[in-house]
Amino acid sequence: MASESKKRVFVWLQRLFILGFLGYIGYLAVGQFRQLDWQQVTVSVRTYGLAGIAVAALLALPGFLACACFDLVGRRLVGHHLSVPRTMLISFTGYFFSLNLGALAGGLAFRYRLYSANGLRFGRISKIVGQTIVTNWLGYILLAGIILSFAPPALPDGWGPGRAALLATGIACLGLSAAYVWVCITASGTEVKFRGLVLPLPAPSLVLVQYALSLTSWGSITMVLVWLIPGDTGPLVVLPVLMISAIAGIWSHVPGGIGVIEVVFLKLLADRVPDNELVAAVLVFRAVYYLVPFLLAVPSYLYLEKTRVAPPDVGPE
Repeated sequence: MASESKKRVFVWLQRLFILGFLGYIGYLAVGQFRQLDWQQVTVSVRTYGLAGIAVAALLALPGFLACACFDLVGRRLVGHHLSVPRTMLISFTGYFFSLNLGALAGGLAFRYRLYSANGLRFGRISKIVGQTIVTNWLGYILLAGIILSFAPPALPDGWGPGRAALLATGIACLGLSAAYVWVCITASGTEVKFRGLVLPLPAPSLVLVQYALSLTSWGSITMVLVWLIPGDTGPLVVLPVLMISAIAGIWSHVPGGIGVIEVVFLKLLADRVPDNELVAAVLVFRAVYYLVPFLLAVPSYLYLEKTRVAPPDVGPE
């Protein structure tokens, strides 16, 4: 009973934290967006032209392909019967549903639905989903570790816990990356349980594939933003801001991090790029990396539902 009470208290504290964070972000967003000249934002969007947006789309393609390959890691580990193209289609659909609708209500639910409709049992689906989550975030943790350990960004007054805490976080991320590689080297083929998920540990060669896919995904996002954001904003400038905005978006629980990502970029790049141009860049980025693939993921989901195949899943859980 005592443990149940502690869990309830923790859940309520977590909810209060999320509400407080949302309120703070909302306050910042309203203040920032009121100051914008939206007519100038529209003008800035138009300056990209079709050619500029086409280049952004080309830079996004490696990231799209990497996301479509995330679930192939789980396929290799659990050995299910679905074909490579079908697995990639499920991976692509689940990823961009998650990106736009939120992880729990979006990508995870749709992945479970599509895999179960194609004959996979819950235990095997959990292993696939678990490894997909790991694959997605491996590159982030490594990049965040390198950036925060060696070149932590300067935060505005009142933002974040300070430089020392950023350095500590960076070192922790590098330690976590090293620990994952070490565990996979020493215990490959076994399974670990984490928050209800059963994670099969891949061989070192597959770990390298995971890092390659994740770094391609995050690198592609970075290069799209570097292309779209004007001024002196190379990868080393954009990447730390992207790292912070990604975590802020997750903490906020807002689908797609709408408003949250914009506020982070406005705050951290205010001294480099005019607000109107910066918001225009993020809006075009959202269209290229969020909206367009989501519009492709919807008919993809409908196709997968219509053509589902569900032979008995005779493999081990």
